[in-house]
Amino acid sequence: MSCSVPNPKQHGFTLLEILIALAVFSVVTLISYKGLESVAQTRTALDAEAKRWRDLSLVFDRMEEDISQAVDRPWRDQGGVEQAALRGTNKPERKGDWPLELIRLDRNRDAFHVAYRLQDGRLELLLWDALDLGPRTEPQVHSLLENISGFEVFFLDTASQWQASWPPAGNNKTPPRGVKIKLTLGDNSSVERIYTLP
Repeated sequence: MSCSVPNPKQHGFTLLEILIALAVFSVVTLISYKGLESVAQTRTALDAEAKRWRDLSLVFDRMEEDISQAVDRPWRDQGGVEQAALRGTNKPERKGDWPLELIRLDRNRDAFHVAYRLQDGRLELLLWDALDLGPRTEPQVHSLLENISGFEVFFLDTASQWQASWPPAGNNKTPPRGVKIKLTLGDNSSVERIYTLP
């Protein structure tokens, strides 16, 4: 008895099927890549935004600490003229005019001299070693924030009106009731904080 073995049919993919499969695979890969790239860009933008708000928060916390520890201790400038313990102006007319300058207490209850200014797009903190300034006394300068286009300080007077300069003319003794800080960022958005004085 003879047994015949049937001829096996050849099974495989045609060139057309392979090309269609490659095209589908390419489209899926491209969609996946675009989605991954979009997620990465979103994450980068969110990280940058979070860092910006974290840095702003640290600066405003520093200002709040300085203002809350302000003391009424007049000091003398480099010309020997007595100045108010807290002063500032949004329109500096001479060297040494800053938007915000004050005397505050440190952790050891010692008084020291600080100021804030905007210089070349940077918000800077100025610290002096002494309260009364000698003729050649220069502050230590610390950069707090970059890419700042505006820094304004307003002072709340006894009539609850915001003033762009302090102290008022003819009144070197009375401190303001509050201080409002306005920072304008590089994208022209602005952030404001209001602090009351002790």
